[in-house]
Amino acid sequence: MEKFARRCDATGKGINEGYVVGDGEMYFSTKENLIDHLREYDWIDSNGKSSKDIEDDAELLEFFYNEDYYYYTEWDEVDEDEWYDADGSIHILDNE
Repeated sequence: MEKFARRCDATGKGINEGYVVGDGEMYFSTKENLIDHLREYDWIDSNGKSSKDIEDDAELLEFFYNEDYYYYTEWDEVDEDEWYDADGSIHILDNE
């Protein structure tokens, strides 16, 4: 069984790479899932620009990336005590 480090908040599936919101508050497997999430917010940057005024997806991604709202990463190691399967079910090793 393949093990995954995180679970996508949009699809519920296990992932070993993807987009991380904040300090791990949410995880997304695809750019499209992330964009759908970003479209839900009306974020105002330090220059007074609103994310709701941005129609272009690439520009929206850049806007939120510049605000340090998300980043992309790959997880090379999976915690052997707690991991997800492909369907997003969590598995916790009972060491007792």
